[in-house]
Amino acid sequence: MSTAVLKALATVAIWGSSFLAIRVALESATPLGVVGVRNAVASLLLFALLRARGEPLLPAREDRARCALLGLVISAHFLIQTFAMQSTSTLRAGWIIAFIPVVVAVGSRLFLGQRMKPSGWLGIAIATCGVLALTAVRPAELANAGLGDGLMLLSTFTWGAYTLLAIDVVRRNGGLRVAAFALGVAAVPTLAAALVSGTWHADPSLRSILAIAFLSACASALAMWLFADVVAELGPERSSAFQYLQPFVTLAVSFLFLDEPFTVPQLVAGPTVLLGVWLVQRAKRP
Repeated sequence: MSTAVLKALATVAIWGSSFLAIRVALESATPLGVVGVRNAVASLLLFALLRARGEPLLPAREDRARCALLGLVISAHFLIQTFAMQSTSTLRAGWIIAFIPVVVAVGSRLFLGQRMKPSGWLGIAIATCGVLALTAVRPAELANAGLGDGLMLLSTFTWGAYTLLAIDVVRRNGGLRVAAFALGVAAVPTLAAALVSGTWHADPSLRSILAIAFLSACASALAMWLFADVVAELGPERSSAFQYLQPFVTLAVSFLFLDEPFTVPQLVAGPTVLLGVWLVQRAKRP
């Protein structure tokens, strides 16, 4: 098994667990507080690692504007997901996020000129139907599930944009440097907004603090670095294909640690999304 595949699997395991961490962090922290602290701490950790390794801290001058744009995109992405977790369940979020490879495949076709067999377009249609079916059935226990599901679906497009925009700059500068710079840019508006509007809505609990620490060190710093390396080596579509393993990690985490509404439509619509994603991945043309 290649190093890139191992990195991709580690990233999926971390991000599959991150929805639980977001939910726990929100017990005491505001969404802006979670994202602001997450971005700032993650950026500081990666810059410290760059310094310890004796590497340049900043991307090449000609790539800094693109990396700053990546920072704004990832800032919006984390905010959207965090607000979404106030309204939906971790399991529903996990199934919806599996739609990312479809978004990346369509983006690669539109912007990178990569071709796709007819079966790929069939897969896109099936995956889209699965997502629509999943979001159409809302548990009575989640009054605002529609809003949460919609935001989570929107986050698949922000992540698709980040993946496609990052390819060239990561290959030229390395995943560590790009992730550190992007997260540093992302930290500025979110941390400033959190300091103005408030970081905590309740007394900080140890659970919330540990959850934010996990989101900062693992879900942002480590996973962003690993994923950037994977994109540079495997390309956007192959790297995003691993995302369709993520719902199974989220399912295991939800079963072990949370008591959330679990419905029959999830058992039908969720695997339908994965079937569509699988068809998309099989339909790639060089």
